[in-house]
Amino acid sequence: MTPVRRIAFGVWLVVTIGLSILYATRPELINPINLVGLLRQAGTGVLLGYVVVSILRPVTLVPSTVLIIVGTLLFPDRSVLVFVVSLLGVVVSSALIYYFFDVLGLAETFERRHPRQIRWLENQLHQRGLWIVVGWSVFPFVPTDAICYVAGTLRMPIGKFLIGVSIGEIPIIAFYVAGGTWLFG
Repeated sequence: MTPVRRIAFGVWLVVTIGLSILYATRPELINPINLVGLLRQAGTGVLLGYVVVSILRPVTLVPSTVLIIVGTLLFPDRSVLVFVVSLLGVVVSSALIYYFFDVLGLAETFERRHPRQIRWLENQLHQRGLWIVVGWSVFPFVPTDAICYVAGTLRMPIGKFLIGVSIGEIPIIAFYVAGGTWLFG
């Protein structure tokens, strides 16, 4: 691993651990009501702020479900907008995560340490990858971020990966938007 990659990995690790500790000790920071108040302070830029936070979600470690609920609270009469922004946020943030492992050089590390297992997983993702990603993404109790790391590490074709994430996330996001609009609208 090059010095730049080591530094990037160290920064990522410190941020991840720091934010995890912060959210564990102060869970109110990711409470949808508090996030709505923070975004409303942006005034007319509230929509832009919502889009930026949705896309940068993997950096902030805020779960996408929380952001979808925030969207329904911010824009109760614009559920289509919340759906589109949420789906866009999930797809773009999934692509960021997909490429992140490679930037850090972790794919090379896994490749070197587990070549036979990597080949098998690559084969599975190339043959059934779309449906594996769809199934993973549609299941609400597992983090979509995990399949993003795996797909990126195993170099699954990015187009196929993002289509799988989109197909899998559409029903989940629609459910959350409809439920949030019904509960909070």
